[in-house]
Amino acid sequence: MARLATFVHVHGKDGTSHVFGPNDEVPKWAIAQITNPKAWADQPEVEDLGPTYPEGEPSESWKVPALIAYAHDKDIDLGDAKRKDDILKIILEEHDDGAGTDTDQQD
Repeated sequence: MARLATFVHVHGKDGTSHVFGPNDEVPKWAIAQITNPKAWADQPEVEDLGPTYPEGEPSESWKVPALIAYAHDKDIDLGDAKRKDDILKIILEEHDDGAGTDTDQQD
């Protein structure tokens, strides 16, 4: 189960501010909003993330939980990556390797 390293503030659908700390059980809707990897003592598991990921190709607009869910779904090993930039880079590199765009050339 995901555990916070510090206190965080998130907003519910109605705009109400909620505070969660290291000893709190964080609901799924809030897990998806906590995108700073340094906020977590134990990273959320894919099952904890709630909604999976948006349609289309991963991009900078995706949040960390969506990127992690995408990688899990596509069997992409993220290793020790925790930062959004690192996760996205691994996914895009893996995607490029699988697409073969670098090796297909016309003469």
